[in-house]
Amino acid sequence: DDAWAAGRRPYKIPYGASSPVGAAGYIAAMFEVVEQAPPAEVMVVASSSGGTQAGMVAGARLAGFRGRIVGVSIDVPAERLRELVAGLATEAASVWGERVQILPDDVEVTDRYLGAGYGVVGDLEREAIRLFARTEGVILDPVYTARAAGGMLDMIQSGELRADSGVLFWHTGGAPALFAYADQLNPDPSW
Repeated sequence: DDAWAAGRRPYKIPYGASSPVGAAGYIAAMFEVVEQAPPAEVMVVASSSGGTQAGMVAGARLAGFRGRIVGVSIDVPAERLRELVAGLATEAASVWGERVQILPDDVEVTDRYLGAGYGVVGDLEREAIRLFARTEGVILDPVYTARAAGGMLDMIQSGELRADSGVLFWHTGGAPALFAYADQLNPDPSW
């Protein structure tokens, strides 16, 4: 506010960079995925401030993806996150130039994997990090993608998701966070 009053024009970046403009980038990404990736019935993504999932949901509608987009909540109760994602998705579609109404019931979120809280690494995250690194050479960050991947693996093991029907895990980065969480990731030095 002080900068604006002084005549400068700062750009406010909200928490998680979750704005309609930021989410619109994931609309473009959904068009790419629909065009380039093998068909998937389900996409799984970490969801917290809602921008990534909002862009994916709006992009799915606009690009013709008919599968499910499952957001694994990192820290927000599912009902609140559905509302946030729906609003951002509708606004992102508007930024994209399309009038689309996304409702909370159009958004799939699970909050079953919140663990001990935001940034608290548990067995779910540690096991997902180990498995992805050992079997795929993919590095997950301990806060977002490891929690979402752990949730996805649990949903596959329980039969809620069928791996043979095409499950795409949406990796949003964050690997440098491994260094900040080293003490939580390696409680056993033989690891």
